[in-house]
Amino acid sequence: MAILIVYLVEPFIDWLVNKGVSRNLALGLILILLISGIFIIGFFAVPPLLEELNTLAQRLPDYGIKIQEIIDRINYKYDNINLPPTIRTIIDNTINRIQTVILRFVEKTTAVIIGVLSRFFSLVMAPILAFYMLKDIEMLKKNFWCLIPKKNRKEAKQLFKKIDEVLLGYVKGQLLVSLFVGLLSITGLYILKVKFYLIIGIFAGIMNLIPYLGSIFGVLPAIFIVSFKSMKAVLGVLILFTIIQQLEGSVISPKIVGDKVGLHPIIIIFSLLVGGELLGIIGMLLAVPTAGVIKVIINHFVSLVI
Repeated sequence: MAILIVYLVEPFIDWLVNKGVSRNLALGLILILLISGIFIIGFFAVPPLLEELNTLAQRLPDYGIKIQEIIDRINYKYDNINLPPTIRTIIDNTINRIQTVILRFVEKTTAVIIGVLSRFFSLVMAPILAFYMLKDIEMLKKNFWCLIPKKNRKEAKQLFKKIDEVLLGYVKGQLLVSLFVGLLSITGLYILKVKFYLIIGIFAGIMNLIPYLGSIFGVLPAIFIVSFKSMKAVLGVLILFTIIQQLEGSVISPKIVGDKVGLHPIIIIFSLLVGGELLGIIGMLLAVPTAGVIKVIINHFVSLVI
């Protein structure tokens, strides 16, 4: 977290320094803003979030029972249909798999959120560590470049500059877009009176970091929760997330992110599949920026050969 903060904040500090603010003062301002932001979020968001998590944990067994009832009804209906044994086996396996995936999804999502919140106060240390790293950033850079032989240093600096341009633009842009999507989701779900609107909204914002597939993952928990309420509620949630995704796809993302990584959609989807297979959700979050960096490295060395 500290390294990520350093990476994202360093350009702002350089901007303040160029405006005539001393580096120590710029560092102090950034540190105050970061810690204040964490405590404000903690004060206003953590108590209701913990309350939602507690309620969700209590209701998980009920949701499991309801899912089982739905699956039993589906089994009962297609038991009366004369299907070949092979087809029936495939359907049975598919239904069992869907049931397992849904239950695991709910349990893992809850566990991840609880895990993050349990480390909330530890995360307060991240800005402090980032402050000391930023304070000595020039020394750290100098020591880093000393590790690279002089004959390769110029070429390495050119390569890292290209990587930085792609990575910084994409990461900053995606984080801002996800913040917008998360806030819009929380607000919309609150207006629709959807239970666990904070958890679902935060999850939707995080999932939005995953191109293409993230919007689908983000809406599933909301549909799952409101499906026990009514079909009208499901329709309301679908309309809400459709509007949010239209805003994100046509207005927010083009303005903030643009085409920072310059990857073909097929490469992005392939990267997401590989990342998901290797590291699950974390792998999918890291897939696109990693693919962007690999592309920059390949293009750099190809240009040297040509």
